[in-house]
Amino acid sequence: MAVIRPFSAYRPAPGKESEIAALPYDVYNREEACEVVKNNPGSFLAIDRAETSFSADVDTYAPEVYTKAHELLWGWIKEGRFVQDEKPCYYLYEQVMDGRSQKGIVACASIDDYQNNIIKKHENTRADKEQDRINHVDICSAQTGPIFLAYRTNEAIQKVVSATVAQKPVYDFVSEDGITHRVWVISADEDIAVIKNTFGGIQEVYIADGHHRCASAVKVGLKRRTENPAYTGEEEFNYFLSVI
Repeated sequence: MAVIRPFSAYRPAPGKESEIAALPYDVYNREEACEVVKNNPGSFLAIDRAETSFSADVDTYAPEVYTKAHELLWGWIKEGRFVQDEKPCYYLYEQVMDGRSQKGIVACASIDDYQNNIIKKHENTRADKEQDRINHVDICSAQTGPIFLAYRTNEAIQKVVSATVAQKPVYDFVSEDGITHRVWVISADEDIAVIKNTFGGIQEVYIADGHHRCASAVKVGLKRRTENPAYTGEEEFNYFLSVI
């Protein structure tokens, strides 16, 4: 059965969301990424692609690049560019393009479900691409990019989603590419219980996109289990960021 947990997210401080929002790290080459960060130093791409802080003679995968990503992320948190919710919550994320909407529940999925094939894969991964994100997640001590998962339609979860979107979102903006982004925080205890317990009865979820990010997050979790042999399974490294 799928373990899909709420968590206390670090998310953009109100008013910072459109500045911080960025496309996935792997849609840019280095030159393109540098141009984006040059035009918007507050873009999250500065963290996801921290080589943009260095001259071209510094290798994209050099150790200092990942150290810089850590410094930027936790520096921005300290500066108040991000806020953290006090209690573990689920989040609802909507994207709208050309009148078409897709919504996903933002949560943490289990590395054990990945290992046990409750989370289904359909792509092979490349070791070099995995290593980049392994280094990024491990050194940042944070997961900066979600895995896109899918599940079969469920009436109980859909009721919570429908009730949530009837409320005012915490973020609602249109990015430069014309995509509308909306986010809601699902913080009511009864809604959290419905989502958690319902997923607990679902036998399969599927990776729609993000096989490399997923494999990397799992390997960091397994690495930290080795480093912490007294782990209980409740630690954050046992889970990875997902939009389901």
